[in-house]
Amino acid sequence: MKILGIHTKYFNFQSREKAMEGAEVISYGKHSIDRECLVMFISVEKEDEKSPISVAEQLVSDTVKRSENLGVKSVVIYPYVHLTENPASPAVALKVLDEIEKQLSGKVELFRAPFGWYKSFEISCLGHPLSEWSGRYFPGKDTKKDEELKRKCSEFIGYLIADLKGNIYEVSPENFRDCPVFSEKEEIYSLLKQFVSNELSSKSQSDSVPKHIGYMKKHELIDYCDVSEKGHYKWYPKGLLIQKLIMDYSGKLAVDWGAFEMKNPIVIRGDHNVVGELMGEFHERDYRVDGGRGIAYLRYASDPLAFPFMQKVRFSFKQTPLKVYEEATCFRNEQDGEVSGLKRVRNFMMTDMHGACATVEQAGEEFEILCLKFASLMNDIIAPGRWVLGWEGTEDFFEEHKEWLVNIGNKMKVPAFFKLMKHMSHYYAMKNEYQTITEDGSNIQVSTVQWDVKDGERFNIGYVNEEGKKIPCPVIIHASSFGSIERTLCSLLENIAINEKSGIVPMFPLWLSPTQVRIIPVSEEYLPFASELCDKIKGHNIRVDIDDRGETVGKSIRNGEQEWIPYLLVAGEKEKSSGLVTVRQREDRSQKIMSPEDFINMVKSRAGNMPFRPLPLPVLLSRRPVFYG
Repeated sequence: MKILGIHTKYFNFQSREKAMEGAEVISYGKHSIDRECLVMFISVEKEDEKSPISVAEQLVSDTVKRSENLGVKSVVIYPYVHLTENPASPAVALKVLDEIEKQLSGKVELFRAPFGWYKSFEISCLGHPLSEWSGRYFPGKDTKKDEELKRKCSEFIGYLIADLKGNIYEVSPENFRDCPVFSEKEEIYSLLKQFVSNELSSKSQSDSVPKHIGYMKKHELIDYCDVSEKGHYKWYPKGLLIQKLIMDYSGKLAVDWGAFEMKNPIVIRGDHNVVGELMGEFHERDYRVDGGRGIAYLRYASDPLAFPFMQKVRFSFKQTPLKVYEEATCFRNEQDGEVSGLKRVRNFMMTDMHGACATVEQAGEEFEILCLKFASLMNDIIAPGRWVLGWEGTEDFFEEHKEWLVNIGNKMKVPAFFKLMKHMSHYYAMKNEYQTITEDGSNIQVSTVQWDVKDGERFNIGYVNEEGKKIPCPVIIHASSFGSIERTLCSLLENIAINEKSGIVPMFPLWLSPTQVRIIPVSEEYLPFASELCDKIKGHNIRVDIDDRGETVGKSIRNGEQEWIPYLLVAGEKEKSSGLVTVRQREDRSQKIMSPEDFINMVKSRAGNMPFRPLPLPVLLSRRPVFYG
């Protein structure tokens, strides 16, 4: 915290206009102090967020001593961000100012200039040797109040396990292994035990190198970028194809839910009070930028900009829930030790969905719909049969909705682990997390659905009733189908690693395979025939390429297998003469002779109605560069 203090003969200030949305509500515009006073110009800094109470206490202690030494009974607290180039979030700054006001009240005659306003002022410095001073306070060790602030809402007070029969068991970090559900033989309970162990031991990451890192390099999907910092990745064409296909799927899911798409900036003003309050509750590490106009932040999710967007949308009760989604590029300044492959990154993409609901009953319906949608997504795409459900929320919400929450898990056919708090630490009263277990035994969160009870009122997001009055929505549903594209790809690759370890042939889901079909001409003579066949298959929205590099058929087949190509077609005299194709199918290592039409229909059927994008590289392998290795 930086301060500038002045002993003045008098001090007058007037609030002119709001400097930001969420400025303090004031009942006065002008204030005159016609006697000697100490005017304290104060800038709360980003560093103060580590221990905000401690800096407030330091300022109060020094101010009281100075007022006694100078014989001055009146003190003015004047927020003045211009003393620093690294301001704290508005939410933290306001809390510090409130704490200063609280601690000084009763000790001096106190005046407080409003936060978040443009103000004019008149000052008359007395001009003696002690009439002007400056200072800076650094956050010390957390005070008891700081510790209380950090702990009061985030401490878990209970842990519960719910099985598929509706039974609920209370467990602890010491005894959870003795829970009766873990004697069940189904694999799902073994996965749950691993997840609970990771959560209660605070070791959700393994010390070994994640298997997916080798895969993502070998298949030229994504890689570290040596001109950026750790946790930021470059995407190769095949990886970018997978990214876009996943985004296509998540966008379709959001539209099918009834949401419309929006697009917001990624930069957030540092002086926006209400947004700052939301960011403070998220308890994440901010990415700060300075374009010469003061500190700003890169968004951690779509929320800080989505809510101001929704605030200005006019809709009636009949148009609820108001559903929106955004393909959001997000940033979180994670610690170096936490960044590991694609499990935890600093820059990621996600599809963020929000539904502003008019009633609690309406919110319950939407919450359950999304839960079941995401369960299908996990089973059909991410990790079939290899995921569990984690819940986090308040004790009161759980007790009120216990039967409903457990029943949602039973409908998904997964057991669940609940972590309960006494009070809310974030904006949600309850949320779930769809967790996959990786090859090394760690867990990754993919999807989530959250029950937000704060932001409807905080951002004044609401519907217009029959009398034309705006009513804040009591619940906003937050949902992210894939969590982040990076974690999704990580989960897919780790699930493939588990398959490979179990003797199952490793491969991408057909709709995500960069190349779905590869044609191998037996010699250059059959390249025109291979091209004809390629055009026929390509015309049915199937990604197909040709290995024209002149290798032996055996080597070309081995290369195709190493690239996890689902279908390899040999094109030679037999195929040209018969009008049939010889198909090598990777999934079961079988070989079939089929008509091109039957083959196309088979591939289309197995790809289903999933999104399609064309081949991201030249059709001829001889025209392709090497991106890695």
